[in-house]
Formats: sequence, structure tokens, C-alpha cells
Amino acid sequence: MKTKQISSTLLACLGVNGIRPVLPVTFQDRKISGCARLRKTAAGMKTVFLAFALAVGAACTATAAPLTINTGTSWLATNALPVSTWNTDPLFNTTGWINAVDQLRPECAIAPCIWYDGQFSSTQFVWLRKTFTLSDPVSTAFLNGGADDDALVYLNGTLVVNDSDGFATGFGPLDVAALLVQGVNLIAVAASDNFAVFGQNHAFLASLEIQTATQQVPEPASLALLGIGLAGLAGMRRRKT
Repeated sequence: MKTKQISSTLLACLGVNGIRPVLPVTFQDRKISGCARLRKTAAGMKTVFLAFALAVGAACTATAAPLTINTGTSWLATNALPVSTWNTDPLFNTTGWINAVDQLRPECAIAPCIWYDGQFSSTQFVWLRKTFTLSDPVSTAFLNGGADDDALVYLNGTLVVNDSDGFATGFGPLDVAALLVQGVNLIAVAASDNFAVFGQNHAFLASLEIQTATQQVPEPASLALLGIGLAGLAGMRRRKT
């Protein structure tokens, strides 16, 4: 059959442009119309495409969802030395702690500079805490920040920054993904100002950038369709053999 005749047969089977159906043809002593053969082939192809599409959909299980934890007034602060576990226990009793003060300093670019009180106060030592919840597994996490002058930074009880040089210093980016967990997390800070050298001028800032993997669980209906599609594909292969 020539190319033009094959195209006409296909269009006729699909009912396109008013072309009349082709006449039956004999193949291996059986009469099978051209349309029937094309429809059979098309049905098999549909099964293959359905199974493939559903399998791809079921295999796609994760997409990135960004989350940023910045210093700010949602952090808690105290100027009195807390008891042990303040930097390890997310459920630590923070009665008497206050919301940290945002110093509203334009030079604090990546996140607000915070302290127990203002930038030039007489508070030399401050302890800060922030809890946050992660619903999904962590893909990546990086911590950046700085202290004027010194700071010890803990993430879920692990010391990740040990800045005690007596000067205003920045830190990061630090890869802290391995320290984060699904559920409640804690970042805790003990910061101090070097009064003796630089006088009363202090701040702390931090930004924790987290990428999580959101699991996409296939719905039961999708799984059923996947099974039907794959079963149809297997049946088609058996008939061919």
C-alpha cells in the first residue's frame, strides 16, 4: 500500500474529512478490516502510554520546599545565665525570657540584628533561643551570621559556631543539614560584648536556609490505575506471543 493509501486508511478509521471506511482485506486466511487492525494497534499503544505515564507519576516522589529561619523578635532572650539544657532541650522552660529586640540596623543585611535590648545598652551577656518545626526530611541547610563581639551557637545541642576572639566576626555558610531533624528543632546562642575594648556596642544575627524534600505519596486511585495499565500491557504482550 502506498503512503497516500495508508494515510487515507488511517483518516477513514478516525472519521476524518468524511473519508469512507476501507474495504475488508484478507490476511492469513482471515478477513480483518484495515480499521480493525488500526484500532487494535491504537488500543495497545494507549495501554503502553497509560502504564508509562502512571509509572512515571508514581516514581516522582520529591520536590524542594525552601524555608528560612532568621533572627528577629520571635526569638526569646534572657540576660540571666539559664540552667543547663537551655541549649539542648526544645521544650526547655523559658518562663521569664522575653522577645528579643530588633535593633533596626541597616547594616544587618541578611537578617535583623538582635539582643536582649538595644545596641548600646549595658547588657553585656545574652542568651537567645528559637525553636522551629520541620515536617519533611532535610535536603540541604546552611547557616550564615555574625556576632558583635562573641557567640557560641548551638543547633539541637551541637556547637556549630565558637566565636570567642573578642572582635565582631561573621560566620558561614556552614553546612548543618545533618544536625536537623523532622519535628521540633532548636537553635540556641550565648553571645557577649567585649566591653573592655570596644565599649557598649553589640548585636547578633543569623540566617538558616533550609531545603526540605516533600514526599508525594501516590493516591490509592492512582495506584489502581497503574495496576490496570500494567496488567493490560502484560495481556497485550501475551496475545502477541
